[in-house]
Amino acid sequence: MLTLSGLVKNAIQIPPSTNRKTGEIIPARCVVQVEVKDRRGLDQLVNLTVPDHRPYEALMGKEASIPVHAYAPGASVSFVLAQ
Repeated sequence: MLTLSGLVKNAIQIPPSTNRKTGEIIPARCVVQVEVKDRRGLDQLVNLTVPDHRPYEALMGKEASIPVHAYAPGASVSFVLAQ
């Protein structure tokens, strides 16, 4: 398991929406945004889907370490919350 460490920038619930092309209903989801430094020292914003955003609201503006799993759908690495 990996740990994603960085500055928690946001913790929100994205409301449900409808896909304009297919009409599919997209359910609400909770997202935490973490600002991390890449290998060059540049800031990168990582969006993590989480079961509940409320525990992360207290961490906004603070450094945090979040357990994640990594996957690479193509060339860039993406992260999901480890449970």
